[in-house]
Amino acid sequence: MVELENMRASIAEILSIPLNELHGDTRLESIDNWDSMAMIGIVALVFETTGATVSGEEIAGVVTVQDIFDLAAQKIKGTA
Repeated sequence: MVELENMRASIAEILSIPLNELHGDTRLESIDNWDSMAMIGIVALVFETTGATVSGEEIAGVVTVQDIFDLAAQKIKGTA
């Protein structure tokens, strides 16, 4: 299964924010660095972490960090 803490650390790095400021309920739109480049980074991260492909549209639809985790889990299970 995906190691969520490692994934969370990578998301914090992509967004250039301290790890302690990134939680499951963190709204991505509230982060200054949440832009198209960050979305591409998240697409790549999900692929590297899970082997699953997510689309830019799917990433554009996430609202919180937990949504990224949920999307990755769905992709692993093959339900998305």
